[in-house]
Amino acid sequence: MIKILFICHGNICRSAAAEVVLKQMLRERNRKDVAVSSAAATREEIGHDIYPPMKKALEQKGYLCDPHAARQTVREDYRRYDYLIGMDTENLYDMKRIYGGDPEGKISLLRSWAGEPGMEIDDPWYTRDFRGALEQIEAGCTGILRALGKPGGDAAEQTEKTEHVAVISDTHGMLRREVVRELQGCGHILHAGDIIKEMDLDELRLYGSIYAVRGNNDIWQDGLRDLAGLLRFRIGGVSFLMTHDRRDVPRNLEGIQVVVYGHTHRYSEEWIDGRLWLNPGSCGRARYGGEVTMAKLQIRHGQVIRVQKVILEDM
Repeated sequence: MIKILFICHGNICRSAAAEVVLKQMLRERNRKDVAVSSAAATREEIGHDIYPPMKKALEQKGYLCDPHAARQTVREDYRRYDYLIGMDTENLYDMKRIYGGDPEGKISLLRSWAGEPGMEIDDPWYTRDFRGALEQIEAGCTGILRALGKPGGDAAEQTEKTEHVAVISDTHGMLRREVVRELQGCGHILHAGDIIKEMDLDELRLYGSIYAVRGNNDIWQDGLRDLAGLLRFRIGGVSFLMTHDRRDVPRNLEGIQVVVYGHTHRYSEEWIDGRLWLNPGSCGRARYGGEVTMAKLQIRHGQVIRVQKVILEDM
């Protein structure tokens, strides 16, 4: 049984509507192997029914609205559900706070399932465009159904392979065992430069296919100075561009879905015009008082569906 939980701010508009939509889609396909529910990130609307304008928009499109009482998600939900799907980035922040993070990579945005990573479901409480929000929800739920594939199995097993990608940078000759543990299960490893030790690159090749660029400190190292300063490649249908210094990113990024860079030793994750800009930070030694970090990506259907920041213990 696949279990899905939708989350929004109050559980009376977007997440409640997503529950109604996906349940009806599943009924129409006689899918009894998927359980769907919804909850709030806050306590503001606990016990309340679906907001009347949203219920009206649902009923006008032929959806059947079962009795509903808003509830707040709890930490135990992280164990109970396979997918925890938020409507906007504020929901994701609240979910990670409640669950104590996202160690298993279960959290995502609904619009990412429709091939729109980083995009949010507009909140009709403020926009008053309930039909528009419902259309976005329907697109996301259709994407979920596509990913679920045939009955009787998990989405990752029933459809196009899910690619797991580890993104690291600025190891500076220090490949931590903690990093190596995080690489387990990742078929691809991206290193955004300042490797320093060629033997670290050799070890990384043992754990997965490696994509690496030269950092400003690598030009002095035999075996590393000949690495490309700028690399373009594809993983699971997603097009990447990687360089060490963001200032070296070319202006023409046509066709590029993910830009990876390093150098600053500080984690950064931005969605700009539907394109992911990712700096995994330093996973060598902490510098400038910052964290020791790396990132993990999940890719499916030619889209990045999850980005996970991994915070490592400083030594």
